[in-house]
Amino acid sequence: MNTIDANITLGELVNEKPACMSLLERLRLDYCCGGAQTLAEACARRGLDEHTVCAVLEALEETPAQAPELEELDWRDASLGELCDHIVERHHDGLRRELPRIEELLRTVVRVHGHGHAGLHDLQRTFVGMSEELLPHLELEERIFFPAARKLEADGTLVDEPLIEKHEHDHEHVGDSLTALRELASDYRTDGALCGTHRALLQALRSLEQDLHQHIHEENNVLLPRVRALNAAASPTADGRR
Repeated sequence: MNTIDANITLGELVNEKPACMSLLERLRLDYCCGGAQTLAEACARRGLDEHTVCAVLEALEETPAQAPELEELDWRDASLGELCDHIVERHHDGLRRELPRIEELLRTVVRVHGHGHAGLHDLQRTFVGMSEELLPHLELEERIFFPAARKLEADGTLVDEPLIEKHEHDHEHVGDSLTALRELASDYRTDGALCGTHRALLQALRSLEQDLHQHIHEENNVLLPRVRALNAAASPTADGRR
């Protein structure tokens, strides 16, 4: 069993040990937008004992099959093109299917139960707002950012830093929306579901959150750092010969 250092960042931890994602999700330790924070820092923010968390994470390595719902692949060695293709096929395509389905579930639940549960209207507004931000973001990635990343890898054409920063900013917005959705939906607990449709909505929102966490992790902690590293290597100031 390998010892886990509490000074490792959450992004590095998930890159090295993808099976940890399931536990981090349950502990509400933000490894996507908050991937630059160390495990110790994240535990302190959540009021968790870092030594206990490290011990549980180490034990998890012995039973990785406990988290079959999360993809356990290391994309650090893939080409940027392969990583971009994976993000589109695994995450973007799934979002385009799931966002309309969840919005329809929300409409039904609000129509049936909204008169007696005002918080459902806030949940609906927050979800629709996030969806309206996400869909153009996916288009921007597929039409501009991912092709730019592929070209950078192919011939050294630099990717504009403001474009990278915009993606990070967009991801922060999504992270804030996910936090708000979880609070409005009472941590997605289904024991208080108002009906079968409401239960299905809560389960769908929980799954969406989990997928978006993994999605943003793959971009913030794998794709964007690699783009920045290649940018630095290809920059005219990278060495005296350019």
